[in-house]
Amino acid sequence: MGEDKISQKVKELHQRAIIIDGHSDILIPMTEGKMNISEKVQVPDLKTWEAPPGLDNSPLVKFGFSPHTIYFGCTGQYDIPRWQEAGISNQLCAIYLDDSKLKYPLQAGLEMAYTFHQAIEANEDLMLCTTARDIRQANKEGKIGLTLSFEGCEALGADIRMLDIYYKLGLRSASLTHTRRNIYADGCRDAEQQGGLTALGKQLIQRMLELNIVIDLVHIGEKGYWEILEMVEQPVILSHSTPTMFPSTAPDSMDLLGGKIPRPELEMSRDKAMLEEIKKNGGVLGLIWVCHRDVDSVVRDIETALEVMSPDHIGLGSDHYGAELAPKGLEDISKVPAITRKLVERGHSEEVILKFLGANYLRVFETVWKD
Repeated sequence: MGEDKISQKVKELHQRAIIIDGHSDILIPMTEGKMNISEKVQVPDLKTWEAPPGLDNSPLVKFGFSPHTIYFGCTGQYDIPRWQEAGISNQLCAIYLDDSKLKYPLQAGLEMAYTFHQAIEANEDLMLCTTARDIRQANKEGKIGLTLSFEGCEALGADIRMLDIYYKLGLRSASLTHTRRNIYADGCRDAEQQGGLTALGKQLIQRMLELNIVIDLVHIGEKGYWEILEMVEQPVILSHSTPTMFPSTAPDSMDLLGGKIPRPELEMSRDKAMLEEIKKNGGVLGLIWVCHRDVDSVVRDIETALEVMSPDHIGLGSDHYGAELAPKGLEDISKVPAITRKLVERGHSEEVILKFLGANYLRVFETVWKD
């Protein structure tokens, strides 16, 4: 297929697709007042920018991030113009609290929920989506649907009744943990503890099931991963992860940030069974972009997931977080068509591509949200 035909095919697919991205931390810089979501934000160059004092004390230092990434996060990687360029129909926007916010977690979480709703009310190009019907409507009207999610349930404090409040505010997807341990479960960095879910964590999962909230297995420790799957019948998601580790298991590929990124070792010898269980469950794996070298690396990850899970269980899970961790050719969310183009060039069918771009997520949302 020639270049012109490939370009036309990509354009046609994006016109037909409902495109859903499973994870963004954009609420963090929005809540901190570092950006206006309506503008195509440009951040200063990583090499020339001078950091303000005090960033060395940030909890994010433990992840090996530079001061630039600690300060700006995903600023300049998600905003209305970029979502429009990509043709995004729905973006899951996470409430995540770093360690510095844990003294008053409920207040911090509600502040992010307020920012989320304020942005939607102020921008006619945005639409709150709490049902699959809403997502279809946003796509039909050419709007960007936003759905509230949790990356870790710290924003509840220690009171799971607050889940009902967040549900009324639009929460429709949640993971119990980030990488750390909390009162609900062990995150993946504490997996060696083999603590799994606490009694309160099991109560929280039960309430999520009663409210028809999509359960996200991202960052949970291995024992908790299996415990949740034993508790549920509804499809789950793994909103931003990888079947091949970051960015591959080859020794010469493990040099990002000097090897300082403490990711769980998601090796295929262990994770194949975990991903096959998501397939059996009917769920979806959102393929992550961050920490890959380039668009080819991301597409290889997609193809690995296809081999393990089939076309019915893969989706987008971009999780951009800083310019230094962005793959070449996928510097921000506007670059989704670059993935579509690679998939077309590599001979994947329209059906496979449309499922990956959003149809699989939409199926899970329709099933769980019961609309």
